[in-house]
Amino acid sequence: MMKVYFRDDVTVKSITYDEWGSKTSTDTDCKGRFIFETKMVRNLQGEQVVSSAYVMLPIMSINHKDKISFEGKDYSILGIEKKKDFSDRYLLINLV
Repeated sequence: MMKVYFRDDVTVKSITYDEWGSKTSTDTDCKGRFIFETKMVRNLQGEQVVSSAYVMLPIMSINHKDKISFEGKDYSILGIEKKKDFSDRYLLINLV
């Protein structure tokens, strides 16, 4: 059911480090739902911070070091939640 709402083109930039400490980035294009909404969320340290947007994505491997790119702007990930609707699971990712 949620896949019907995934209309925005979103790029997930996965950042990894090799054995020499060099940073490499792998881009994954997918469809998602990007929503600009300001709300208070907790980050990994437990502090309350302001999230400027959130994105709903299909289930994929993602962590807090990755970046989300939408319409040419990169966003940092504050929180990752797994949600479930009537028929499918999806990720709700808070961004800053």
